[in-house]
Amino acid sequence: MELEGKNFKAIVFDYDGVIKISPGLGKGLLEDIAASISVPLDDFRNAYFKTNHLSNVENMPWDQMILRIVSSFDNSEESKREVLSIIHDFRSKSKLNTELLALFPKIRRKNLTLAIFSNNTSALREELRSNRVLELVDDVVISGEIGFQKPSVESFDALFSQLNVRSKEVVFIDDTPKSLETASVIGYTPILFENNEQLRSDLHKLGIIL
Repeated sequence: MELEGKNFKAIVFDYDGVIKISPGLGKGLLEDIAASISVPLDDFRNAYFKTNHLSNVENMPWDQMILRIVSSFDNSEESKREVLSIIHDFRSKSKLNTELLALFPKIRRKNLTLAIFSNNTSALREELRSNRVLELVDDVVISGEIGFQKPSVESFDALFSQLNVRSKEVVFIDDTPKSLETASVIGYTPILFENNEQLRSDLHKLGIIL
């Protein structure tokens, strides 16, 4: 698809926050967990970002990784049970972005490779299979399987290699600015996801009309 010298061959989506959304959860999961153990949010966030490689890179189950962080502040069984309850509540309110998923067949009919690229563990594959998202995409790249997490250059190199595309041929959509911060260095076209209408508008500007 030609546009100002661009020849897009792949549209790649983050999973959590884009394909799977979690409405009505107040300030957010990390905020709720930090509040439950009376830890300042900045302190908990710092600990989280220092530790989340255990899940995103080393494939440790996410709940286990979170409990390790929680234990560094509060090792009581009561606090751990409360945190697990918060996580369960968060997941129970999450739902698939069905409006977005309805666009996936249209993307594939444009001869564009459609993939998911997620900082996650290999457990994501079974989730995608069980909710029938796996059948809608051409490929899935998971940080816990490749050993690198977004936004590292190595993680994107693994993505491009697996999809057999060059960086400039890829549009990557994520809801987290941090995951897109290396876009100018790596060379792909980033889209920060806010909602479905905004995404379609941004894709339209790139010549991808859905």
